[in-house]
Amino acid sequence: MHVGYGNRGGVVEFGGTRGGARLDVILVDTTWGSVDFLACQLARRGLRVHAFTPFLRWPRYLRAGYPYRSHVELPLVKGSSDAFGAMVERIGPACIIPGTEDALYWLWDQPGQIQRLCFPNVAPAVRPLLLDRALLLAEAAGWGVPVPTAMPLGSRADCAAAIAGGLPVMVKSGQSIGGKGVALCRTPAEVIGAFERFAARGTSVTAQRFYTGPTYLAGGLFVQGQAVHFYVGEKTVMWPELTGYAYEMRSAGEPYLSQLLQHAESVCKQLEWTGLASFDFVLGEDGEFRFVDFNPRHWGSADATLPTRVDLYGGLARWIREGTAGPPSRPLPGISHRVFPKYTFEPSGMSPWRRLAGLRDAPWNAPSFVAGEVAREIVERTTRLQKSVTRASGHAR
Repeated sequence: MHVGYGNRGGVVEFGGTRGGARLDVILVDTTWGSVDFLACQLARRGLRVHAFTPFLRWPRYLRAGYPYRSHVELPLVKGSSDAFGAMVERIGPACIIPGTEDALYWLWDQPGQIQRLCFPNVAPAVRPLLLDRALLLAEAAGWGVPVPTAMPLGSRADCAAAIAGGLPVMVKSGQSIGGKGVALCRTPAEVIGAFERFAARGTSVTAQRFYTGPTYLAGGLFVQGQAVHFYVGEKTVMWPELTGYAYEMRSAGEPYLSQLLQHAESVCKQLEWTGLASFDFVLGEDGEFRFVDFNPRHWGSADATLPTRVDLYGGLARWIREGTAGPPSRPLPGISHRVFPKYTFEPSGMSPWRRLAGLRDAPWNAPSFVAGEVAREIVERTTRLQKSVTRASGHAR
């Protein structure tokens, strides 16, 4: 198939044609609930979804509601995978979508004919920027995107210099996901401790200025850097607070929507990005947004796009099926959404009753997914309780 991009009448097109009314997609690494949710959304839109993953999240007796037509459970071992190659040969997918950063990096080790099917298909020159967010932020500053004031940490002496500049500071690993690899440090000991933990991972470590303003997420479906379906929202509930996952979102309108659209497209156009991606921005006390992180994948709070009428999943399905992602969509502003299942089931400082109220925002357009997640949580809690009772009985004897 010939590949070429264009924009006709607001519709972003992917040159060439695709045969067949229904197409196959392989998701790599479905160990996150957000990837199962993506699979459900694609299956609802008529695509045949398959999984290559270290493990499936749901127990066998709950899998009747799973959207996967087939699956292979194997670890993502470094290097080319014969088993994955055989799966690709058997299915002949329209595209391969990594569910996690680990999956994206693993796909770079696969043969070229497989890499060309990846969504996103990241050019080798761009890959170092994704492997170290500090490098990406430094490049973004050169592209005109505001970033936090930061300094690299390579030693305890660097930590002392960062501390002298004023506390608190954010200490960040070059690779961080959902608050892992990020530490808000209020004391000198916390700065040194975070540096030593993150440096042991073999990635860069930086100290960023801490901004007290709210955090915003900007994410969507990009084609050659252009945001076709684009969502912007404030993270109104996060856990851990200030640095963790988004538990609740509130969609943003103007002028924030246009400002963050400009910043996101500035980065994605430089990366020549075609795929799903999200950004984190912090709104500083001076009223300026600063780019703090990039997620090169489907993000954990993407279900917040549904009530705001951002056609993220419809656009993705059309791109896979027809080669056209448009027409573009933007969020209705001011719509709050509690992220499922994090808001209800993941640890937080909220009361149980408040957390249960989050079920009202569950994606009921995918009832099998909701039922499966609720059942999985009940099974896991029951298992933990049984183990606790067994341990207590053993101690009593």
